[in-house]
Amino acid sequence: MNVLLILVVVLFIAFLVETLVEFVTAPLFDKVPILTPYKWTVMYVAIAVAVAAAFLYKLDLIYMLAQFLGVDSIPQTVYGLVATGIAIGKGSNYLHDLIQKFFVKPSTVESTAVSQGGTTSE
Repeated sequence: MNVLLILVVVLFIAFLVETLVEFVTAPLFDKVPILTPYKWTVMYVAIAVAVAAAFLYKLDLIYMLAQFLGVDSIPQTVYGLVATGIAIGKGSNYLHDLIQKFFVKPSTVESTAVSQGGTTSE
């Protein structure tokens, strides 16, 4: 089992769920005035669709990570499926947060401030 390939599939499903839910629900909330105040529910619709996809494809990232690390005592669970579904449902925001947290160096912010005329403490 190649964990990187599975993560790519999960990220693709996240993108697909987010895109399709937005495509299907956005016109409803924009064109039907009575639904407009409930536009905030789109995020929860995406999470529900993603949890269903996690169950359908049996995507439990906690279990898969344990298998990759050689820990056989962690079973595939409903909790893992739901947690994976929620992560998928978060969609592109989740991917953006992940990249910002783990791949963007803190020095990037300082160098941007300096290049825009800001000062650094020396």
